[in-house]
Amino acid sequence: MAKIKVKELQVGMTLIADVCDPNGRFLLGEGCILNEKHLKALSAWGVISVEIHEHEMPETEDKMEISSEAYQAIQGAVKKRFIHNNMEVPFINELYKVSVRFFVEQLGA
Repeated sequence: MAKIKVKELQVGMTLIADVCDPNGRFLLGEGCILNEKHLKALSAWGVISVEIHEHEMPETEDKMEISSEAYQAIQGAVKKRFIHNNMEVPFINELYKVSVRFFVEQLGA
């Protein structure tokens, strides 16, 4: 499973999870093979990202690199938000990692 931003989607990719708009309205179902109309609709409805198969992820040469200091600062800021959570719970730990990745991506956006 890989989460990809809508603006990076390509025709022919396959959804591995249902897609809903920000208000919860169902838009496209799991297994849908995306076409040009789907890509326009997802953008129009305000969808930010969807889940596709890992092997369908486009190759990116422009991977963002940030300094270790910036990464540690992001980790510290996110960790403060998780201070009252048990980080040994797999879901919480994964949510923490996703949050760190989100803020790293926002830094590069």
